[in-house]
Amino acid sequence: MKVCVYLFLISLLFLLGGCATPKSIKHKTSLSLTKRIYSLKEGRIISKARLIEVLSAYPVIFIGDLHNNEKMHQFTAELIATLGKEYTLHLANEWFTPMNNETLSQFVNKKLNEEEFLNVINWKKNIGYQYKSFKPIYQNLKEVEGKMYGINLSRDERKKISLIKIDDMDAKEKLFYKNMDLNTSIHKQFISSFLSDCHAPLKNEEKQECLERMYRVQVAWDEKMGKESAILAKKVIQGKKDKLIVFVGAMHLEFGLGVNMRFARNSTLPYVTVLPGFEKNIELGKADFIYYIKDAPSL
Repeated sequence: MKVCVYLFLISLLFLLGGCATPKSIKHKTSLSLTKRIYSLKEGRIISKARLIEVLSAYPVIFIGDLHNNEKMHQFTAELIATLGKEYTLHLANEWFTPMNNETLSQFVNKKLNEEEFLNVINWKKNIGYQYKSFKPIYQNLKEVEGKMYGINLSRDERKKISLIKIDDMDAKEKLFYKNMDLNTSIHKQFISSFLSDCHAPLKNEEKQECLERMYRVQVAWDEKMGKESAILAKKVIQGKKDKLIVFVGAMHLEFGLGVNMRFARNSTLPYVTVLPGFEKNIELGKADFIYYIKDAPSL
C-alpha cells in the first residue's frame, strides 16, 4: 500500500476518530491461525490460506515483531515455512547489521552450527532477547533454503548520531545523518506518546534535549532499515519467485510511518504490512493485516 494512502487513513482517523472492528467469527475451526488474522483491506477475519494468497501478490512483506512474544515468532516461522514452499525467501532482520551478513549467510547455509553462530554474533550481548523464542524462525528459514541479512545501524553509528558527533563520522555516515528526515510531523505525533520520558539522561542534559536525542535515534533506525531494505530489494528480487520479508519491531511499522515509509521513498516495489495486535478495535491505517496474539474478538 502506498504511503499516501497510509497518511490519508491516519489523517481520517484523527479527524473522525474512526476504527475498524472485526466481524464476528461464525465458524470455529481447529486451525489456530484462522481466527487470528484480520484484514483491514477486506474488513473481516480471514483464514491463513487467504492471508498467504494475498501475501503472494507482494514482493516485499513487512512483519512487525513483539520481541518477547513467542506466539508472534511462531506465526512468523509458520509464514516462512508456508511461503518458502513456493518462493525464494530473503529475511531482513532488525537486530543485525550489514556487517553481519557473511556470518548470517554461513549460519543459514549450515556452515556454522547454532552454538558457533551465537558465539560469533555474540547474541547475549548484542541482541539480548531469548534466542529460543526466535529459533523456529531461523530453523524454518534454513529448511526452505532462504537467506538472511542485517539492516540496522551498528552501536557505534547509532552513538555518533545520538550525540551528534559529526567530526567522528566518515563521509558516508555524514551523508546519512544529513539526509535524515526529522521533520515528518505525523510521525513525531505518533512517536511522542512512546518517548514522553527520558529514561537515561546524559549528565547535565535537559529533558527536552534528551527527548530530541531519543527521537533522533528512532528516526535513524527507521531511515537505516528502510534504505537497507530498499537496497536489498533491488538486489535480491529478480523475479516473481523472490520475496523479501522485513522483520522489525512493530512500532517501526505502525501506520506506515516508519521503516516502510522510508522504504517507499527509496523503492517503487509494492509492499504489505502485517502487525501483531491485542485490541478489540483496530485503528484505520495501522497495517494491512493484524495477527492477534490471542484469539481475535467476536462481537
